[in-house]
Amino acid sequence: MSDSELPASVLAADIGSTLTHVALFARVEGVYRFVARAEAPTTLREPECDVTLGLRRAIKRLEEIAGRRLLNDQEEPLTPEAEPNAGVDAFVATSNAAPALQCVIVGLTDDLSVESAKNACAAANVWVAQTISLGKRMRQWDDRSLEQMRRTPPDIILLVGGMDTGPVAPLQGAARVLTTIFEGLAREKRPVIVFAGNQEARRPVAQLMSPDFEVRVVDNVRPNVHLESLGELQRELAEIYERIKLASLPGYRRLRRWCQVPILSSMEALSIVWRFMARRHEPPQSILGVDVGGATTYVGAARGELYQWVVGANLGTSFGCARVSELSPLGHVLRWLPVAMPADEAVHRLENIHLRPHSIPQTMEDLLLVQAIARQALLLTMRRMRHQFWSRPEIKPEEETNLPFDLIAARGGALVHTPQDGVIALTLLDALQPVGLAWLVLDWASIWPQLGALALVAPLAAGQVLERDGLRPLGTVLAPRGDAREGERALRIKIVYPDGHTVEDDIPAGVVQRFPLPPDAVAQIEVWPRRDWDIGLGRQGQGGKAEVRGGDLGIIVDTRGRPLALPQDAEYRRRKLQQWLGDLLDHGHRPV
Repeated sequence: MSDSELPASVLAADIGSTLTHVALFARVEGVYRFVARAEAPTTLREPECDVTLGLRRAIKRLEEIAGRRLLNDQEEPLTPEAEPNAGVDAFVATSNAAPALQCVIVGLTDDLSVESAKNACAAANVWVAQTISLGKRMRQWDDRSLEQMRRTPPDIILLVGGMDTGPVAPLQGAARVLTTIFEGLAREKRPVIVFAGNQEARRPVAQLMSPDFEVRVVDNVRPNVHLESLGELQRELAEIYERIKLASLPGYRRLRRWCQVPILSSMEALSIVWRFMARRHEPPQSILGVDVGGATTYVGAARGELYQWVVGANLGTSFGCARVSELSPLGHVLRWLPVAMPADEAVHRLENIHLRPHSIPQTMEDLLLVQAIARQALLLTMRRMRHQFWSRPEIKPEEETNLPFDLIAARGGALVHTPQDGVIALTLLDALQPVGLAWLVLDWASIWPQLGALALVAPLAAGQVLERDGLRPLGTVLAPRGDAREGERALRIKIVYPDGHTVEDDIPAGVVQRFPLPPDAVAQIEVWPRRDWDIGLGRQGQGGKAEVRGGDLGIIVDTRGRPLALPQDAEYRRRKLQQWLGDLLDHGHRPV
């Protein structure tokens, strides 16, 4: 595409479950830059049940901020750019506003096939509401399960089981039972059937069910006991989510008509950006990306050409806080609070957050509670990530630590709307528990999904905006693995600043300590850990040198050990949380 064919300006929107974000990108002196942004509550509740209403409000705010007319007389995006300060050459959009697909997994036995099906669902915006393992004689078709499925049909039923070339009759029997369950129910209310079992059963199962259901057939998730094949099922689930959930959003057809390219799911758009961030350096960097949203938490990891991801469906900080509370005892959420809060008061505040998802924390207690929910949503999603991709049989689940990453990229309303950088950093340190050296960056303007959509129109523009305007560095984190009594020396660090100034310090175990280093500066560090600690080089006691980049919080050294173990005594734990937060808040405040 020649320069004359490239858009001079682009309006991009990301419609989330809670907020709709819009951003204006334009070419300035031959280089694409981020110009301005705005946001408004997503309008998905009666009486304003139309996503384009919230989008228009966000665009009108952007018009005021940018001093540019962006809507025509019909209140549609004004394209192409008509004159200076009027219109844009392209409009693109992403969305993750639709609720997760509700799924029931039906398997022959509670075996590897069912577990593989759960793994596939974890990589899509799918909530597994129920798992039915039939057993050899199908004795587990109990009346309660049947009545529940008929009364509240799921969006999809995922039928799995049997190795390839195995027996067909059990799967045919399951297909007949499912057909009977929904007999008499209008076809449009019946779930989509996705068959991902024994390939020998594809034709007979499809012949049995196609007259009454929409049937999709994909590769067997467990073709044999040693092989798991999830790719085709994951792609099918993503397509069904976009077709059934996203496309059914009120106003979605109008939104699609406005766009120059297909609407991407926010998660797909984020994966484009995170993979680009991993490949933009030579050699490629490893990157862990996290997005803790109002209804969904998404985690993606890129290493070279490998990209792994999981989705925490219905896990979030507003609409998804109820699901977080269901999966976590209340004490697991409250343990992250540096202040005392009675259980009944916490329940009341959590209910208020769920009922008023667009509200902004009005007190420090509310803000800290939202951060606690964000931690727990990330912890639950990261646990799934480890289980699915990184776990090793010789390590107990409670002893597992995360893999080291060069870059940690974080986003989400609960983070970017928090004015204290120290609060954001401690939330990420507690929830992600990085190991080794990692540069921590934030999607400060909430534009990463829009840049993924922009890449479909002008990849060069997306790259230029990301490099120049899309990253706000919080700093470099040094987090060794190890276990020592609090106060004992964990490591010695030497920092050589760009002007030649040198700082050396002994860091005790159990602390979070900061050293200043501006965002645009690079320093040399040398680290000597105690002999039973690993600074990320794969061997205990081995020291090393590295070049590190700065950020708003500079260099952060976290010697609390991995996995992070919080004190059991409640009062002492709160004092430690206050101490860690205070160390990070020192000079870590920025204006709202």
